[in-house]
Amino acid sequence: PREARRTGRSANLAALSAFKAGDIVTPGTLAKKGIIRGRVAVKILGTGDLAIALSVSGCAVSSSARAAIEKAGGSVLA
Repeated sequence: PREARRTGRSANLAALSAFKAGDIVTPGTLAKKGIIRGRVAVKILGTGDLAIALSVSGCAVSSSARAAIEKAGGSVLA
């Protein structure tokens, strides 16, 4: 049987180090930085460390990634 084609992408916390403190992370900004291809649904996963405060918007976020983003002084926006 054929597997369902994935329509989204994932990015790890470590990849967010390409941003500067205070930046807003969206699917569009992730694509501009080359972290993902295209502006598709994105889920931020908790693998890696984050030491800068970022705002994440328009992305699904795992519970461990949310905790790390908030611990670094950032926020997850709806």
